[in-house]
Amino acid sequence: MAYRMTPIRALALVAVAGAALAFVACRGGQPGEASFRLISDSLGEVPMHPDALKIDNLAQAHDGSMATRWTTFTNMEPGFFVELEFDRPREVAGLVLHTEPSPHDFPREFVVEVSEDGTEWEEAAVGGRKATKKGVTTIAFDRPRKVRHIIVSVNKAAPFWWSIYELEVTYAE
Repeated sequence: MAYRMTPIRALALVAVAGAALAFVACRGGQPGEASFRLISDSLGEVPMHPDALKIDNLAQAHDGSMATRWTTFTNMEPGFFVELEFDRPREVAGLVLHTEPSPHDFPREFVVEVSEDGTEWEEAAVGGRKATKKGVTTIAFDRPRKVRHIIVSVNKAAPFWWSIYELEVTYAE
């Protein structure tokens, strides 16, 4: 029995395919280009405010929308972190953390560690308040590095939540 696609199903398929391509583009890459995903954070260790929804919101830091965010749901403390992983090693020069809708939710001091294998780590950047302008934290590595894993950690407490609305990677040219 042959399957025939109706015109309405064909249009729906085209719409879904178009949305998928738009999703790839908003996640910072072109079809076939290497990408990253956020794989862990410190929230499992963090006591949360009773009103906070204890949901895994890590993917919201890289979903192409400034209407969603990853957040700690509690004031920043040293040791809070997010970790990202690439599908293969990439030459990376830095990161950009967007918090424009919540401009106080940036790390006051941070350290970025990188690894090519997930076992041996080295420090790639250290920074503070001067890295953030109008809710955008720009983190430049001390030199471009071939990495597969990156951890961004908070090193100083602050009376604000730590949020990331969008995380961008700056690739080495």
